Amino acid sequence: MAFSTDLIRNVAIAGHGGTGKTTLFEHLLFSGGAIAKPETLESGKTVSDYSDEEVERKISVHAALGHVERAGRKLNFIDTPGSSDFVGDVILALRACETALVMVDAHVGVQIETIKTWRNLEGRNRPRAVFANKMDVERASLDGAVADLKEKFKVDAVPVTIPMGEGPDYKGVIDVLSGKAWPLPASHDQKEAAAAVPAEYADALATARARLQEAAAEGDDELMEKYLGEGELGPEETVKGLREAFAANRIVPIFAGSAVKGSGVAALLDFVAEIAPDPSWSVPEVVVLADGTERKHPYDASGQPTALVIKTQIDQFSGRISWLKIFGGTLKADMELLDVRENKKEKVGKLFTATGKKLEEVTELCAGDIGMTTKVAALHTNDTLSLEAEPLPFKYLRLPQPV
Repeated sequence: MAFSTDLIRNVAIAGHGGTGKTTLFEHLLFSGGAIAKPETLESGKTVSDYSDEEVERKISVHAALGHVERAGRKLNFIDTPGSSDFVGDVILALRACETALVMVDAHVGVQIETIKTWRNLEGRNRPRAVFANKMDVERASLDGAVADLKEKFKVDAVPVTIPMGEGPDYKGVIDVLSGKAWPLPASHDQKEAAAAVPAEYADALATARARLQEAAAEGDDELMEKYLGEGELGPEETVKGLREAFAANRIVPIFAGSAVKGSGVAALLDFVAEIAPDPSWSVPEVVVLADGTERKHPYDASGQPTALVIKTQIDQFSGRISWLKIFGGTLKADMELLDVRENKKEKVGKLFTATGKKLEEVTELCAGDIGMTTKVAALHTNDTLSLEAEPLPFKYLRLPQPV
């Protein structure tokens, strides 16, 4: 099934090494129904860390793509490496995705790769949320993590979920938007189940909800007028305000959780499906015309098929795999397009989406989606595929050179 542009959400998971990106990625796929069981890093069987080097070193070396369906929408997630040695895959993911999810260790706070990721996002004006992980670890503090983010980056950081206890007392999270509690699952391979908010957290929920509604009202005169006049916003108004504020990069939503225990995941998926921007909200990409001038190229679902090769990898079974971000029209299997760099026609062949190393064949990919094609030897990273009548080469993505 192909999803239209307005039903696609693309999220890059980035941050410092060891903050839990791969584990969260695993539980997002599990909670979303894409995999039957979440694996641990120690098992060497996680979806995204599948190469021999990753299994041996217990770290991510390559970006990995996965997707789930939530509320009738397709949510693409890219897990990225945390080590600066592999920053190229982080850069490509932040270009391909309209939203970033920055992982922060709740008992450590902002670290060096957090800062580098933030700078990259600032350069692209990308909306970003933060997942404050390891809330179950000794000395974990959501307030401390939020304060650190505000101090380092001068942002309006607004909790969307709040923890029920911290450190050894951690019992799960409360979704401030829905007013639901998501208690800690009995084990890491069980999904969260919604419950009523315990009475002891009623005041904390009320305080967090007021702050969230205030953030939703800011930047929208009509919502602010209602908020000031009535003291609150309705659920639909809150969602509308948050959607606009997040897409405009005015707020940084904060989520609490424990990835290793599968906690805080359900509310995060709901937020991405309902509030994260679809590709049409994104800052337009830049194409370079024949005379060297640059032009902005917004997503156009009804326009000509146009795609950028964002990553190239070699697989022992599938051969050469070209990751594609679709920026215009609908790319269909066996379609013949112009490789603008080579000025040569190429047949795309089969198209795929993926869950880690598992390729899943699809018939088409719509504007905004991320997918793959295989065994097109002439394609390289940064190549543009376009119709011959109007070639639109995208501006090259600058990647660090190996040293």
